[in-house]
Amino acid sequence: MAVCKFPVRSDFYGLGIRIGFYFLWFGTILAAWIAPSEIRSLRLFIDLFVAATFLALIVTTINDVNNLQPVETYIVLLLAFGAYLALIPIYILRLLTCCDPYWNPSRWPLVSQSPLQANLSFIMLLGLLVYQYWFIFDRIPDLDRVNCDEYGFFFGQLKLNSRTFIVLNALFFFFLGLVALYILILKVRFMLGFPDPNETGPKRQISRRHKAAHIALLRNLDIWAKFIVAIAVTVAVEATISWNEIKGVSSLASVGQAIPFVIGLVAVLRILYVYFYVRDDDYDSDSEYSYRTWHGQQRHDRAPPPDLPPMGSGAPH
Repeated sequence: MAVCKFPVRSDFYGLGIRIGFYFLWFGTILAAWIAPSEIRSLRLFIDLFVAATFLALIVTTINDVNNLQPVETYIVLLLAFGAYLALIPIYILRLLTCCDPYWNPSRWPLVSQSPLQANLSFIMLLGLLVYQYWFIFDRIPDLDRVNCDEYGFFFGQLKLNSRTFIVLNALFFFFLGLVALYILILKVRFMLGFPDPNETGPKRQISRRHKAAHIALLRNLDIWAKFIVAIAVTVAVEATISWNEIKGVSSLASVGQAIPFVIGLVAVLRILYVYFYVRDDDYDSDSEYSYRTWHGQQRHDRAPPPDLPPMGSGAPH
């Protein structure tokens, strides 16, 4: 069958919006290498982009579920989830290491995140997961009643309503849901006053030099995981648009496309400006601050334990 033809909604996934997301994802990774002082502001921009996109998606769905075709909703969800999908490789590593705190990349964040922003990002993740489950099990089956095909990406081209695509995505987001449940349990444990899991196991006796090298290794693994995920999500979005022959979403000639494009571009230019013209001496002190506060004074302020990942932290997070 031929691909479905429909009026596109470029205000959801037009070129400027897509590039704005890409700039922020890859910009956060670049900042981790050359300008860590910019990571906090980039995280905030990503959270704002995701919040605005998800809010618009919810409102559109409530007003008329047919305003967006399933493939369009799929593209929007890819953009919204892009900053969270890096949790998958991080928690696969945690499973492979039997949740050993020694191999927990989120234990030593490059730049600490405020508890308020972390909690708001986590709430947004829960909302996106609920919507994603509805989309997989209720919205996608609507395609069984039409005489055309819509395609999605899962490391290859698959029909959105094929059993393979539905099962693979259900398993994928079920795992992400388990990750969210684990994080929620840690938060509840912390609020109830239970000890931090990172501090209850046997202590490793390692030298200061070895510890610094180990922290650097975990941070590099975290950054490269986010880089690979960012590339995969970017390819998924652009391939989906190409496979479904969606036209009219490759122009910046509107305010709605120019604004996110300019925001993302300025964010990347700011990173380069800081690297070349501003002393970024806060890098080492901020990293040490992150470790000390997670393991010391911030506990008195009821901040999350170090097992909790810095949600909304980049790109994807």
